[in-house]
Amino acid sequence: MRRGRVSRWHSGVVASLVLVAAGALLGLQSLLVASIVPITYLGYAALSSTPDPEAVLTVERDCTPQQPLPGERVEVTLTVENDSSRTLPDVRIVDRVPDGLEVVEGTAKRAVPLRASDRTELTYTVRPQRGTYTFDEPWIRLRSLSATAVATASPSVAGDADLECTISLDGFPIDRQTIALAGAVASDSGGPGFEFHSTREYRHGDPLSRIDWRRYARTGDLGTVQYRKQEAAKIVVIVDGRAVTTVAPEPGRPDGTTLTAYTGIVTSSALVEVGHSVGMVGLGIEGEIPGVYTGPPAYVEPGAGVDVGGRIARVCDAIAARGSDDSSSSERPVRPSQHTHDRSALRSDSGKAAAHLETLLPADAQLVVCTPAVDDAIVDLTLALRRRGFHTTTISPDVTDGDDVGARLAGIERQARLERLRRLEVSVVDWNTSNPLVTALSQGLGEVVR
Repeated sequence: MRRGRVSRWHSGVVASLVLVAAGALLGLQSLLVASIVPITYLGYAALSSTPDPEAVLTVERDCTPQQPLPGERVEVTLTVENDSSRTLPDVRIVDRVPDGLEVVEGTAKRAVPLRASDRTELTYTVRPQRGTYTFDEPWIRLRSLSATAVATASPSVAGDADLECTISLDGFPIDRQTIALAGAVASDSGGPGFEFHSTREYRHGDPLSRIDWRRYARTGDLGTVQYRKQEAAKIVVIVDGRAVTTVAPEPGRPDGTTLTAYTGIVTSSALVEVGHSVGMVGLGIEGEIPGVYTGPPAYVEPGAGVDVGGRIARVCDAIAARGSDDSSSSERPVRPSQHTHDRSALRSDSGKAAAHLETLLPADAQLVVCTPAVDDAIVDLTLALRRRGFHTTTISPDVTDGDDVGARLAGIERQARLERLRRLEVSVVDWNTSNPLVTALSQGLGEVVR
């Protein structure tokens, strides 16, 4: 804590001296009596004090939600309560917002008086990007009624100290193409599982738990119950980390690279958790990542377990770093695409990329393409992979929802690209980033599940 005094009564000193001098020279007792008024103010200012903010104030912070999506608005409420028995005439509060967080509504500052046992709430809204943000203790300054005594401190805060941009994914649309591992997709064959499939004649060695005892009691014949097998899909998540995706709808909003990396990591994590064999392709990046084909593109072979999840996370972090490290990305708004080559050239380039990916991907893999769809090249690549027989789903975070004319035109182009994918039997989940990702997936299940 720091204490100090501020000289604010220079005029009172001058007034006292003038009245005393005039009264003595002119012999007027009334002027001498009048000098008592400014002298009284000077005495009060000299004797006034202010308590230690840490001793008299209780501070609590609440972030709602505490685990938001990148770009989701978070309401931060800082509550300051006067625990003392005295009135605090001037309480000045500044909540220190972490670097990288922009206040989009309200203010993180306030100056109020607080009576004994009263409280005040400072509320503002931030819009975080992917990552973890840690709040510092707020800055609080108390002033006395005369404003000459000052005490400044950063008291400890109860409640939320961190803001983490993560959210669990409850489900994901998966095609029926599977590999022979226990998983979350119901197959068309009978065997061990949970859902009834059929019955057959008993064979020596069948487990007793699968004998149809009702049939035996009714007919005297032994039969074995078969359930619908639960198998795991082999899925490769393709994350669009190309430089063209480092665009944002407006300053302070997450860019397309950050959103696609986020979509990739939560989707792949959820699929691994339910037992699927998951891999990843990171478009537009390369690097020395242990256990990863360095590319470009970076590639993680489908698998399961902590090791695979760690390699996938490192690829997504490398992609997200492209957006966060590009100082101009958050300031560069989305604009309509301007192509310097025709569509046949784009298709030719995409054909080569698809042919290269085909040499890496398992033939029975399903593909999930995470992209903001800000250009035609990614659409051409997706369709080229679809023509090669890969069942494909596209998840597209919308980075074109800005208010200016350029963003609106870019939004029209993006919708045309997504419609082109739908027409050619590519399942599309159009994610409005103001809503949770799981909500977008749930709403798109009718289109995606075949």
